[in-house]
Parts: sequence; C-alpha cells; structure tokens
Amino acid sequence: MPSVLPPELPDRFLVGWAIDAGVTRRRLRHPSLAAPFYGIRSREAADDVRALALSYRPKLRSGEHFSHATALVLAGGWAPDRLQLALDVTAIPPTVRARGAGVRGHRSQTAHVRFVDGMPVVDPAAAWCQAASLLSDRELVVAADALLRRHNPVLTVGALEAEVADRDGSRDVRRLRRALELAEPGTDSVAETLLRLDARDAGLPPFQVNAEIRDARGRFLAYGDLVHAPTKVLLEYDGQQHRLDDRQYSRDVDRLDDLATAGWRVIRVNRSHRGAARLGILERVRTTLIERGWRAETSQMVAGRQRK
Repeated sequence: MPSVLPPELPDRFLVGWAIDAGVTRRRLRHPSLAAPFYGIRSREAADDVRALALSYRPKLRSGEHFSHATALVLAGGWAPDRLQLALDVTAIPPTVRARGAGVRGHRSQTAHVRFVDGMPVVDPAAAWCQAASLLSDRELVVAADALLRRHNPVLTVGALEAEVADRDGSRDVRRLRRALELAEPGTDSVAETLLRLDARDAGLPPFQVNAEIRDARGRFLAYGDLVHAPTKVLLEYDGQQHRLDDRQYSRDVDRLDDLATAGWRVIRVNRSHRGAARLGILERVRTTLIERGWRAETSQMVAGRQRK
C-alpha cells in the first residue's frame, strides 16, 4: 500500500510542493497518482477537460488563463473531441507563451477573464471567436448553437454579435459572421445542428428549430426538432434516450400518433444514418416535401428576396 500523503497537499499539486512536504519521488511515481502534466500529480484521474484544467491550475502563472476551445467547454459549451485532449492556455505579455505536452499555448494583449471553479477563464463569447482558429466552418456553427441552446443557454445572440463586431478587421471575422448567420438559438443537441446543416447543404428549405406544433383547434401537440410548417413535414433526431428510456418511448408513441392525426409527416433520424444512409434519408425528406407541395425554385426565390 502507498504511504499516506501529507494532509496539507491538495488533490492536485506540484511535484515541488510534495517534495518540500517530505514526499519521496518513489511515492510520486506510484500508480495511485495521476500525472496529467509534467511536474503535476493528482489524486484523481484527469479524464475530461474540467479535470485537466483543475490539474493544470497549480502551473498557471500570473497573466495566464484558459481560452479558446478549453474555455468553451468550461463554460458549458461544445468543442470537438480532438480539441479536448489538450488545454488552451493564453498568456498576456510580458508572460511568455505556455509550452509543454498537453497544452496549446496562445498570446493575447488583453482578455475579459472570469473565474470558473476558481480558474481564470476567458469570457465564452470571446472564447468562441478565439476558437475560430481551431474549428472548421461547420464546427463554428455547432459551437455557437451549443452556447445558444434552448435549455440553460450560455449566451444570447446579441452577446456573440457584439464580440464579433469588436473584432472587425481581424483574420477570422468573416468566418465568424458567416457562422452567426447559420447559427440557430434554441437547439437541443449537436446532432440536431448537424442534421439542420446537412439539410441545408442538400438544398432543402429552412426548418424551424424546436418549434411548437398545434392542431387545428390550437391544442399543443409537440415541440418538433426541425419543422417545415408549410408542408407539415417534421424531422426528428432520436437520441439514445428515445430507445433506452421506457417512459420516453411511451411518450414518443403517443406523440407520433397525435402528429399523424393532425396531418404531419414525421421522418425520424438516428445515429445509424451516416454516410450513404444520411444521403438516403435526406433524399426521402426531399421527396416528401415535393409530394406535399414544396418547390425548390420557389424556396430559392424567397431566400434570395430575404437576403436582399
């Protein structure tokens, strides 16, 4: 059994602190301690961004804070898995850029920093703009939607617009503006956003996000993931909870019956619809829309007038 660590050591600590407290280097190499970064030991595994950031906190120098994709996740937003394996740390001069395994170092002249779990983290609107250097165009839209989500949103559209306006003339400002044009407040998941973007890329008409659906008497029937009211076509993304939760499954059955009675055509999509299957389901949506009166030419004309 490993020896007990001195009680004055926190759960995550610098190796130097432990040595000063009399802990041997052999004890610090014991597998009961995680070593997420050089010179850091943790009593807990650092298996997500928050745990990694808490582990790195003892190494933060004056003038450093978490930023970019790391700050998005710490704010409750989204970043792709590939960016969650390392931390974004920004230094304000004269502090030099952070270096080392597991860290993406950045520099900035100024920053609006707040504290999350005692850690200095850049404001989420600024983090979204910073993350443009790391994210694809599509990922920028997904990250914006996650901040503007329906339940417990992190930000408003106005906050993102104001931050982008402050970056007029910067390298990524055009991409940020375009992503904001495509972002939709009120989404529920990354999967919903990707489905909406796929439908748009396939040339389908705009869909309302999580819109209320009512019957002819005004009785509430459901919130629809992606709603095309003129043709009464509804796209629903079924996540795992729809399959694994018995109560959710029962509600879905009743809900689908009500929608069918009211004349709605529901097309369900799940994670199996990828690649060729995704293209196939979108083609089915197109056929259904046309059968119910949608015409691509008319939709494009309306979209063109709206852009003007």
